[in-house]
Amino acid sequence: MKKITVKEFWDWFMTKTEFLMDIDNLPEQEKDELLEEFDNVLATYSEGITYELGELTSNGRKITFSAEGDEEYFDDVIELCTDIPILDFWDIVAFKQAQGGKVRIRFEDYVLNSKDLWFIPLENSEDELSEKFGLKIALKDYKEEDEDQLIAVYSLIEAMIGEYDSATLLEYFELCPLPNNPEEEDFIPLTQLPEFIDWHLDKIENLQED
Repeated sequence: MKKITVKEFWDWFMTKTEFLMDIDNLPEQEKDELLEEFDNVLATYSEGITYELGELTSNGRKITFSAEGDEEYFDDVIELCTDIPILDFWDIVAFKQAQGGKVRIRFEDYVLNSKDLWFIPLENSEDELSEKFGLKIALKDYKEEDEDQLIAVYSLIEAMIGEYDSATLLEYFELCPLPNNPEEEDFIPLTQLPEFIDWHLDKIENLQED
């Protein structure tokens, strides 16, 4: 249950905005205390939200608020990032954003590059009007029942298409070894996943209109 309102969170933020903007120049102890306070205040609004403070640029700083893919807290993120006061030089972003088809991520012992993976879409056989879909993803060095590898691939997908779409559209995915000739077995380069999603959503929209 929320302990403070959106307004109360932003009221607190307004008192700290100059310090957060200049956080790189704060003494280490003050920096740590400020970030710990940020964590605690945000948790009193919603325990399921995290944030990432961007680098300082000529345009200011960006803060990305995330539910870490947990749909239970999506409304909290949306509410927090909708009812925003006027904040000069701050860019407030809801959810981790899509980076596109060419992405490289590191998770635990895995380093994955989207150009090295392939996929086959698995459509919802029970509801042809559902926007949700599944993926069968082929990769080199596939390891059966390796949870870290599974999380690494999901993290790659999330980075490619964004946190919101990953959670709301991707219903299921499975991994498999990469065939010698993936194209001959109807696999598609994973770099084309964003284009597939656009095509898929357009198709569903057309079906719903018919």
